[in-house]
Amino acid sequence: MATIKTTTPALPDYITYRFANRLVYVRPAQTYEIALDIAQKEFVELAAVARDRISFNTVATINRQEPRVVRISESAWFAAVARQLCGGVIDILLTPDPHAPPTYLAVPAEMMKEEIDILRRSRSTPPSPAHSRQTSPSGRSTKSAKSVKRSWLPRLGA
Repeated sequence: MATIKTTTPALPDYITYRFANRLVYVRPAQTYEIALDIAQKEFVELAAVARDRISFNTVATINRQEPRVVRISESAWFAAVARQLCGGVIDILLTPDPHAPPTYLAVPAEMMKEEIDILRRSRSTPPSPAHSRQTSPSGRSTKSAKSVKRSWLPRLGA
């Protein structure tokens, strides 16, 4: 005979929110919206972030396979938190801001100056005849007779 649970699961005394490698113990929220409030209060850098960019994730083992990161949706918030052990970790992640301009890799000023100097030198020096290329009748580029053939491979039989 099947039994139906009529009691709501008990929440742990506290859980751990983790954001940017920082941890804080919090009392588990009853709802997803309250969980967002707590996250924005405990991590000040989240205060100005749009709430739809904040997500909660946990590590779960599904079908006895490797543990995997699982996002906790608003609809599953209470059930997911109720399954957490006391002190269990819930990671807070941010989705990229779709309205933010793209970020580019910053190049240190010293490196840029060095690269510019190299470019200036290479453009200001006319090519020497020894390094000029000629085109063969087949359309392939060949080095002039004065150039020396270089190879990274050692010569065999020499």
